[in-house]
Amino acid sequence: MAATYHVRSCSLPARLPSNGLNHIQQLLSKLPTDNNNSLSLLSQLYESISHLFNDSPASSLLPHHSFFTHLLDLSLVHLDLCSKLRDITCRIKDCLRDLRSAFRRRGHGGDFTIRCHVKAFVRSRRLIHKDLAKLLLLLKQTDHPSIESTHPLITLLRQVCSQTCRSFRTVMLSLSSSVPKPRPSRWALVSKLVIKNVTNTSAQVHSGDRTEFQMMDEELQRFCSAKEIKKEGIKSLIALLDNVDVVVEDLEESLESVYRRMIQARVSLLNILSLHI
Repeated sequence: MAATYHVRSCSLPARLPSNGLNHIQQLLSKLPTDNNNSLSLLSQLYESISHLFNDSPASSLLPHHSFFTHLLDLSLVHLDLCSKLRDITCRIKDCLRDLRSAFRRRGHGGDFTIRCHVKAFVRSRRLIHKDLAKLLLLLKQTDHPSIESTHPLITLLRQVCSQTCRSFRTVMLSLSSSVPKPRPSRWALVSKLVIKNVTNTSAQVHSGDRTEFQMMDEELQRFCSAKEIKKEGIKSLIALLDNVDVVVEDLEESLESVYRRMIQARVSLLNILSLHI
Protein backbone atom coordinates (compact mmCIF):
# COMPACT_ATOMS: atom_id res chain seq x y z
CA MET A 1 0.00 0.00 0.00
CA ALA A 2 1.39 3.36 -0.97
CA ALA A 3 2.42 5.69 1.84
CA THR A 4 0.17 8.66 2.49
CA TYR A 5 1.70 12.11 3.00
CA HIS A 6 -0.09 15.12 4.41
CA VAL A 7 1.15 18.20 2.61
CA ARG A 8 0.17 21.68 3.78
CA SER A 9 -0.96 23.87 0.93
CA CYS A 10 1.07 27.03 0.37
CA SER A 11 -1.35 28.53 -2.12
CA LEU A 12 -3.67 30.02 0.50
CA PRO A 13 -2.64 33.20 2.34
CA ALA A 14 -1.43 32.57 5.88
CA ARG A 15 -3.59 34.27 8.48
CA LEU A 16 -3.25 35.02 12.15
CA PRO A 17 -5.72 33.32 14.52
CA SER A 18 -8.51 35.87 15.00
CA ASN A 19 -9.49 34.46 18.40
CA GLY A 20 -5.99 35.09 19.74
CA LEU A 21 -5.94 38.66 18.43
CA ASN A 22 -9.36 39.39 19.91
CA HIS A 23 -8.34 38.01 23.31
CA ILE A 24 -5.23 40.19 23.39
CA GLN A 25 -7.32 43.23 22.46
CA GLN A 26 -9.77 42.47 25.27
CA LEU A 27 -6.95 42.24 27.82
CA LEU A 28 -5.48 45.51 26.57
CA SER A 29 -8.83 47.23 26.97
CA LYS A 30 -9.01 46.12 30.62
CA LEU A 31 -5.50 47.14 31.64
CA PRO A 32 -5.69 50.96 31.61
CA THR A 33 -8.71 50.95 33.95
CA ASP A 34 -7.65 48.15 36.30
CA ASN A 35 -4.59 49.28 38.26
CA ASN A 36 -5.09 46.79 41.09
CA ASN A 37 -4.79 43.80 38.77
CA SER A 38 -2.46 45.33 36.18
CA LEU A 39 0.36 42.82 36.72
CA SER A 40 -2.01 39.86 36.70
CA LEU A 41 -3.55 41.07 33.45
CA LEU A 42 -0.09 41.80 32.04
CA SER A 43 0.92 38.22 32.80
CA GLN A 44 -2.17 36.93 31.00
CA LEU A 45 -1.38 39.26 28.12
CA TYR A 46 2.10 37.83 27.57
CA GLU A 47 0.80 34.30 27.93
CA SER A 48 -1.73 35.02 25.18
CA ILE A 49 1.01 36.52 23.01
CA SER A 50 3.11 33.40 23.47
CA HIS A 51 0.18 31.20 22.39
CA LEU A 52 -0.48 33.47 19.42
CA PHE A 53 3.14 33.23 18.27
CA ASN A 54 3.03 29.45 18.59
CA ASP A 55 -0.22 29.19 16.63
CA SER A 56 0.65 31.72 13.93
CA PRO A 57 2.13 30.60 10.60
CA ALA A 58 5.69 31.82 10.27
CA SER A 59 4.97 33.14 6.79
CA SER A 60 2.64 35.76 8.30
CA LEU A 61 5.38 37.18 10.53
CA LEU A 62 8.64 36.81 8.61
CA PRO A 63 7.88 39.67 6.18
CA HIS A 64 8.07 41.94 9.25
CA HIS A 65 11.37 40.51 10.43
CA SER A 66 12.94 43.92 11.18
CA PHE A 67 10.11 44.90 13.53
CA PHE A 68 10.24 41.64 15.45
CA THR A 69 14.02 41.83 15.71
CA HIS A 70 13.65 45.25 17.28
CA LEU A 71 10.93 43.84 19.53
CA LEU A 72 13.37 41.20 20.79
CA ASP A 73 15.82 43.93 21.79
CA LEU A 74 13.07 45.84 23.56
CA SER A 75 11.95 42.70 25.37
CA LEU A 76 15.41 42.47 26.96
CA VAL A 77 14.95 45.96 28.40
CA HIS A 78 11.54 45.02 29.80
CA LEU A 79 12.92 41.80 31.26
CA ASP A 80 15.74 43.72 32.90
CA LEU A 81 13.28 46.20 34.42
CA CYS A 82 11.06 43.40 35.68
CA SER A 83 14.05 41.58 37.18
CA LYS A 84 15.25 44.72 38.97
CA LEU A 85 11.75 45.34 40.34
CA ARG A 86 11.70 41.77 41.66
CA ASP A 87 15.04 42.37 43.37
CA ILE A 88 13.71 45.54 44.98
CA THR A 89 10.62 43.77 46.32
CA CYS A 90 12.89 41.07 47.77
CA ARG A 91 14.97 43.72 49.52
CA ILE A 92 11.86 45.38 50.92
CA LYS A 93 10.55 42.03 52.14
CA ASP A 94 13.83 41.18 53.90
CA CYS A 95 14.02 44.60 55.57
CA LEU A 96 10.38 44.35 56.64
CA ARG A 97 10.90 40.98 58.26
CA ASP A 98 14.00 42.18 60.09
CA LEU A 99 12.06 45.12 61.50
CA ARG A 100 9.05 43.01 62.46
CA SER A 101 11.39 40.57 64.18
CA ALA A 102 12.97 43.46 66.09
CA PHE A 103 9.56 44.53 67.37
CA ARG A 104 8.86 40.99 68.56
CA ARG A 105 12.16 41.05 70.50
CA ARG A 106 11.51 44.54 71.90
CA GLY A 107 11.67 43.37 75.50
CA HIS A 108 15.30 42.27 75.10
CA GLY A 109 16.76 45.51 73.79
CA GLY A 110 14.40 48.24 74.91
CA ASP A 111 13.34 51.40 73.10
CA PHE A 112 16.86 52.37 72.05
CA THR A 113 17.31 49.15 70.08
CA ILE A 114 13.92 49.58 68.43
CA ARG A 115 14.80 53.11 67.33
CA CYS A 116 18.05 51.82 65.81
CA HIS A 117 16.18 49.16 63.83
CA VAL A 118 13.59 51.66 62.63
CA LYS A 119 16.30 54.10 61.51
CA ALA A 120 18.09 51.27 59.68
CA PHE A 121 14.85 50.43 57.91
CA VAL A 122 14.34 54.08 56.95
CA ARG A 123 17.87 54.18 55.51
CA SER A 124 17.10 51.11 53.42
CA ARG A 125 13.94 52.83 52.16
CA ARG A 126 16.01 55.82 51.02
CA LEU A 127 18.35 53.55 49.06
CA ILE A 128 15.40 51.78 47.46
CA HIS A 129 13.87 55.15 46.64
CA LYS A 130 17.04 56.13 44.75
CA ASP A 131 17.11 52.82 42.87
CA LEU A 132 13.49 53.28 41.84
CA ALA A 133 14.27 56.78 40.58
CA LYS A 134 17.00 55.28 38.37
CA LEU A 135 14.56 52.69 37.04
CA LEU A 136 12.04 55.42 36.27
CA LEU A 137 14.69 57.22 34.24
CA LEU A 138 15.54 54.02 32.40
CA LEU A 139 11.87 53.38 31.73
CA LYS A 140 11.43 56.90 30.40
CA GLN A 141 14.32 56.37 27.98
CA THR A 142 12.96 53.07 26.68
CA ASP A 143 12.86 53.10 22.90
CA HIS A 144 9.45 51.91 21.74
CA PRO A 145 8.97 50.35 18.30
CA SER A 146 8.39 53.21 15.89
CA ILE A 147 7.81 51.20 12.73
CA GLU A 148 4.48 52.12 11.19
CA SER A 149 2.45 49.19 9.99
CA THR A 150 -1.16 48.20 9.44
CA HIS A 151 -0.39 44.60 10.34
CA PRO A 152 -2.87 43.73 13.15
CA LEU A 153 -0.33 41.89 15.28
CA ILE A 154 2.25 44.67 15.02
CA THR A 155 -0.38 47.22 16.05
CA LEU A 156 -1.28 45.13 19.10
CA LEU A 157 2.33 44.47 20.08
CA ARG A 158 3.13 48.18 20.01
CA GLN A 159 0.22 48.68 22.42
CA VAL A 160 1.54 45.84 24.58
CA CYS A 161 4.96 47.53 24.80
CA SER A 162 3.36 50.80 25.88
CA GLN A 163 1.15 49.05 28.42
CA THR A 164 4.11 47.14 29.83
CA CYS A 165 5.86 50.44 30.53
CA ARG A 166 2.73 51.90 32.12
CA SER A 167 2.27 48.87 34.38
CA PHE A 168 5.91 48.92 35.50
CA ARG A 169 5.70 52.67 36.09
CA THR A 170 2.64 52.16 38.29
CA VAL A 171 4.51 49.60 40.38
CA MET A 172 7.56 51.86 40.72
CA LEU A 173 5.48 54.82 41.80
CA SER A 174 3.55 52.75 44.33
CA LEU A 175 6.89 51.82 45.92
CA SER A 176 8.30 55.35 45.68
CA SER A 177 6.57 57.14 48.53
CA SER A 178 8.54 59.79 50.36
CA VAL A 179 10.54 58.68 53.40
CA PRO A 180 12.12 60.72 56.21
CA LYS A 181 15.30 62.37 54.90
CA PRO A 182 18.04 63.81 57.12
CA ARG A 183 19.38 66.24 54.54
CA PRO A 184 18.51 66.63 50.85
CA SER A 185 21.36 65.72 48.52
CA ARG A 186 21.73 66.44 44.82
CA TRP A 187 20.61 62.95 43.90
CA ALA A 188 17.66 63.18 46.30
CA LEU A 189 16.50 66.31 44.50
CA VAL A 190 16.91 64.60 41.12
CA SER A 191 14.97 61.56 42.37
CA LYS A 192 12.20 63.77 43.68
CA LEU A 193 11.93 65.66 40.39
CA VAL A 194 11.90 62.46 38.33
CA ILE A 195 9.19 60.84 40.41
CA LYS A 196 7.15 64.04 40.57
CA ASN A 197 7.35 64.45 36.79
CA VAL A 198 6.28 60.88 36.08
CA THR A 199 3.51 61.11 38.66
CA ASN A 200 2.09 64.23 37.06
CA THR A 201 2.17 62.76 33.56
CA SER A 202 0.82 59.32 34.44
CA ALA A 203 -2.94 58.97 34.17
CA GLN A 204 -2.83 55.89 36.35
CA VAL A 205 -1.52 57.52 39.50
CA HIS A 206 -3.76 59.94 41.37
CA SER A 207 -2.56 62.38 43.99
CA GLY A 208 -5.38 61.46 46.36
CA ASP A 209 -4.47 57.78 46.57
CA ARG A 210 -2.47 56.57 49.56
CA THR A 211 -0.76 53.23 49.23
CA GLU A 212 0.27 50.94 52.06
CA PHE A 213 3.86 52.09 51.51
CA GLN A 214 2.92 55.74 51.90
CA MET A 215 0.98 55.06 55.09
CA MET A 216 3.86 53.00 56.46
CA ASP A 217 6.42 55.71 55.67
CA GLU A 218 4.24 58.37 57.28
CA GLU A 219 3.94 56.24 60.41
CA LEU A 220 7.70 55.67 60.42
CA GLN A 221 8.26 59.40 60.22
CA ARG A 222 6.01 59.98 63.22
CA PHE A 223 7.74 57.17 65.08
CA CYS A 224 11.21 58.61 64.43
CA SER A 225 10.22 62.12 65.49
CA ALA A 226 8.35 61.04 68.65
CA LYS A 227 10.12 61.78 71.93
CA GLU A 228 8.49 58.82 73.62
CA ILE A 229 7.63 55.40 72.23
CA LYS A 230 4.04 54.51 73.08
CA LYS A 231 2.40 51.12 72.88
CA GLU A 232 -0.34 52.50 70.64
CA GLY A 233 2.24 53.76 68.15
CA ILE A 234 4.04 50.43 68.10
CA LYS A 235 0.77 48.55 67.63
CA SER A 236 -0.22 50.81 64.74
CA LEU A 237 3.18 50.48 63.08
CA ILE A 238 3.24 46.69 63.42
CA ALA A 239 -0.20 46.49 61.79
CA LEU A 240 1.02 48.60 58.87
CA LEU A 241 4.18 46.49 58.52
CA ASP A 242 2.03 43.35 58.39
CA ASN A 243 -0.14 44.88 55.65
CA VAL A 244 2.87 45.98 53.62
CA ASP A 245 4.42 42.53 53.97
CA VAL A 246 1.31 40.97 52.40
CA VAL A 247 1.37 43.53 49.57
CA VAL A 248 5.07 42.93 48.90
CA GLU A 249 4.57 39.16 48.88
CA ASP A 250 1.77 39.47 46.31
CA LEU A 251 3.80 41.94 44.27
CA GLU A 252 6.81 39.65 44.21
CA GLU A 253 4.70 36.72 43.02
CA SER A 254 3.02 38.86 40.35
CA LEU A 255 6.35 40.13 39.03
CA GLU A 256 7.69 36.58 38.96
CA SER A 257 4.66 35.50 36.92
CA VAL A 258 5.07 38.41 34.49
CA TYR A 259 8.78 37.63 34.12
CA ARG A 260 8.11 33.97 33.27
CA ARG A 261 5.40 34.86 30.74
CA MET A 262 7.65 37.46 29.09
CA ILE A 263 10.37 34.83 28.75
CA GLN A 264 7.90 32.41 27.16
CA ALA A 265 6.73 35.03 24.67
CA ARG A 266 10.32 35.88 23.78
CA VAL A 267 11.20 32.21 23.22
CA SER A 268 8.13 31.74 21.02
CA LEU A 269 9.15 34.72 18.90
CA LEU A 270 12.75 33.50 18.68
CA ASN A 271 11.51 30.14 17.40
CA ILE A 272 9.69 31.87 14.56
CA LEU A 273 12.55 34.20 13.66
CA SER A 274 14.99 31.29 13.63
CA LEU A 275 13.21 30.08 10.49
CA HIS A 276 14.42 33.22 8.74
CA ILE A 277 18.09 32.45 9.39
